[in-house]
Amino acid sequence: MDNHKKKRKRRKQEGIGGNGAFFACCGALAGLLSMIKRIPLTNIIGDNGNAYFSMAFDTYTFFFLFCGYAAPAVVAKMTSARCSKGQFRNTRRVWNVSMALTLGGGLLCTLLMLFLSDFLAGSIYGEPLSAVAMKILSINIVLASVLGLYRGFFQGMGTMVPTSVSRFLEEVLCLAVMLIAAGNMGEYGAKVGALLQNRNYEQAFGAAGGVLGLTIGSAVPLLFLLVVFAMFQSSFRKKERKDMGKGTESYRRIVRILVLSTLPVVLIALVTQGSVIVDQIMFLKLSPTSRDTITQWGVFSGKYRILANMPGVVITAVCASLVPAISVSNASMNIGRLKDKAQMLIRLSVLLALPAAVFFAVMADTLIPALFKVGEMELAAKLLRIGSIAIVFQALSMALSGVLQGLERERNVLINSFISFCVHVITLYVLIGKVKMDITGVVVAVIVLFALLFILNLVSIQRRLTLRIDWGRMIGIPVISAGVSGVVIFLINRLLTEKISSGVMSWICFLVGTLIYIALILALHGISERELKEIPGGEIIIFFGKAFRLM
Repeated sequence: MDNHKKKRKRRKQEGIGGNGAFFACCGALAGLLSMIKRIPLTNIIGDNGNAYFSMAFDTYTFFFLFCGYAAPAVVAKMTSARCSKGQFRNTRRVWNVSMALTLGGGLLCTLLMLFLSDFLAGSIYGEPLSAVAMKILSINIVLASVLGLYRGFFQGMGTMVPTSVSRFLEEVLCLAVMLIAAGNMGEYGAKVGALLQNRNYEQAFGAAGGVLGLTIGSAVPLLFLLVVFAMFQSSFRKKERKDMGKGTESYRRIVRILVLSTLPVVLIALVTQGSVIVDQIMFLKLSPTSRDTITQWGVFSGKYRILANMPGVVITAVCASLVPAISVSNASMNIGRLKDKAQMLIRLSVLLALPAAVFFAVMADTLIPALFKVGEMELAAKLLRIGSIAIVFQALSMALSGVLQGLERERNVLINSFISFCVHVITLYVLIGKVKMDITGVVVAVIVLFALLFILNLVSIQRRLTLRIDWGRMIGIPVISAGVSGVVIFLINRLLTEKISSGVMSWICFLVGTLIYIALILALHGISERELKEIPGGEIIIFFGKAFRLM
């Protein structure tokens, strides 16, 4: 009985209990919706509009990293640590300091982006019309920062309900407002453009309508959480009164802990996510003036990048429970279990990324017209075919970064990311500035970034753990399974492409390819029943695998 209780407690600590699968699925659906909503937006604002949207959003992301990116995780961790010890007065102090820093930093970054918008749009990006979207989106910096802070606080208090509901509100409202505002503001921009004889006003104002959806999508959930927080105060004050105040932390100590906890996360994010804004600036500045760089960047950011990032969202959601498990095993010095969890994380990333890469490479010419109705199609399909290999390296580098963070080796992640980023910038400069490649050069540079990051992270982990990797089972079986499924969907696509619409064909090939891949993985023992039980949705695969005698 005691062993059973200990096992249940350990599974709860590692985040793989019954609620883990539910929240992982919610996270995956919310993440996918946040990506998918760009598809109908692209069909409204076009490739040029996507470029303006990307300029505004990437600039917003850069400023947001400094004030709100790390807040949810750091506040959740600090709140949980104090509540578990009954230190509710210290929890209140953590909240006060966090709110002051986040609100102050958010307002400062909002004002900086607002007043620098014209300069950034005209002098840095070379597209003055993108300033309209930047100014609207700058307001969202402080809104999203405070919203994330509230979510982190409730998670630290042990409840995911406010976060889940607010996330649902955010995505639904964002999608609705984004599409309505993009259409209406685009029509207004077309009238302005007709008067000024500049057709780009339609796309620029359409992009501004799109970012308005992001701002409203943060404002309403924030109001919801403010109400919930106010209702929560009476019960929290009762807990504070019961706290005798022993070991009360000073505000200076809390500020120091917050800053030291936030700094590594922000630095890693600046290096890994900052590459996007660097890519954008370098491509726009180094490309020949005669080339339609705005349209090409719109295709890259609004078509290729949306699809290429989708597998990463799913992989992150599925593997989310394994990183805390690695941290628990590392803290308890259970080296055997630590190695097992690390290999499981890597294997899952390969199992999920390889079929996605094969599907995109084979189905690019069919998938792009199925999803997008305006703009460049051939270029988007070309980028997706070439960049499909980046999906695999991105998934592996993310997985290995998660292992290093679980091992409390954030310094290694930062160093490896910085080295990869520098090589990536040099590669991009050579390909765009010297070789004079088109947007394909950016995709190649992204592949170099994630491939090198994967290698460096693997070396860092091997120095710490010395993993004995079964390459045949970890790489060989997924490659064979993905290859066979790829050949099958290629033949189906070639035989039926003229008889069935691209949308129906994409769904047929996706379903057939997925079923063949899963069947081969189970039949070739690419993943065990024990491993499937530890991932969200694994029980369903086990049920059908046994029903069809594949396990």
